[in-house]
Amino acid sequence: MMNDSLVTIVGSSYFEPISALLEKLEKHDKGNSTQVQSGYYVNGFASSICLLAVVCLESYVMRVKYVNNATQNEIDKTPVATYLKSLYPDFPYEEELLELHILRDIIAHNHLWEVSYTWEDEEPMKFQSANKRSSGDRKYRQRVDEVNNVTKTLGLNISPIKVGSEDVKKVLQTVWKILLFLEGKNRNQCYVSHLSAIHKGKLVNFGKIIGMEETCT
Repeated sequence: MMNDSLVTIVGSSYFEPISALLEKLEKHDKGNSTQVQSGYYVNGFASSICLLAVVCLESYVMRVKYVNNATQNEIDKTPVATYLKSLYPDFPYEEELLELHILRDIIAHNHLWEVSYTWEDEEPMKFQSANKRSSGDRKYRQRVDEVNNVTKTLGLNISPIKVGSEDVKKVLQTVWKILLFLEGKNRNQCYVSHLSAIHKGKLVNFGKIIGMEETCT
C-alpha cells in the first residue's frame, strides 16, 4: 500500500468546457442582440462561459493562496482582488477583477430588473426604461455606471439578459491576462500559457482560442 496526497484545485479542467461552449455560442450568435436582450441561446451560452471563466480564475487563485501559505482567514474570507493586491502590490487588474466578480454575482444570483421597451413587426426591441429590483454590494456601487448600465472599466453589461458575446470576450481575455500575470510571478502557482483545448476538432492553445496570442516566457 502506498500513501499519497493531492490538493483539490480544478484549474485548467475548465478550459475544455469553456472551449466547447464557445463553439456553441459562435454557432448561435447571429448578431441579433437588441437594446433589451442578447437573445435566448446567446445569453445562455455567454452567461455560462462568463461564470465558468470566473470560477476557473478563482480556482487558480486558491492555488496561489496554497503555494504562498495563506492564512485560514485569507483562504476563507479575504476577497480575491484584495488578496492578490496585498500579495503583489504591482497587480494591475484590481478594478477589472472586481468587475468580473460583479458580473458573476449578477448572473449567479440573477439580479432582478423590470424593463420597459417598445417593438414593432420586424423591428428590434427598443429600450425605454429599467427599474432594478436587486440591490448591489459595495463593489457594485463602486464599479458600475448606473446611467449606462455597464461596469466602468470593462463595460460589462449588468442586466442578466443583456450578457452576450462581447462580455464573453472581455471576461475571457481579462481572466487570461490575470492568469498570465500570476504565471509571470511564479509558474509553480499558475502555469497556463502552454495549455491547450479541443476547439473545432483541433487541439489549440487556449490563449489562441480566446484571441490572446501572447504567452509568458
